[in-house]
Amino acid sequence: MATVQASPRVDDISQEFESLRHNLRVQEVLSRWVDDTYAVWIGIVDDDDDARQAAYRLEDRLSEKFPRVLFDFHVIALPEGGRTQDYVSNAQVVFQRSA
Repeated sequence: MATVQASPRVDDISQEFESLRHNLRVQEVLSRWVDDTYAVWIGIVDDDDDARQAAYRLEDRLSEKFPRVLFDFHVIALPEGGRTQDYVSNAQVVFQRSA
C-alpha cells in the first residue's frame, strides 16, 4: 500500500498548534482541508476565556505566518466528558490531551 507524504505546509501549520498544549483548558485540536480552506476545531473545557483567547491569538499568528492559506477556526466549549469529535467528523486529530 502506497502512502502519500503530507504537504510541508500542513506539517508546518500543525506544529504551530503545539503552543496550545500549554493551556490545560484546551483539550484537543482537529483539522482538515475543506475545499481551499484549512478548517480547525479547538475543543476547550467549559468555555474558558483564556483558552478561547489563546485560540484566537493562534489564528491571528497563523494568518500572518501563512498569508496564502485561508483558515476557518471553530472553538467548541465542551461539556464535561465531551469530545470535539462529537461535533466534527472527518477531521484529523492534531493533538489530544490524555485523560
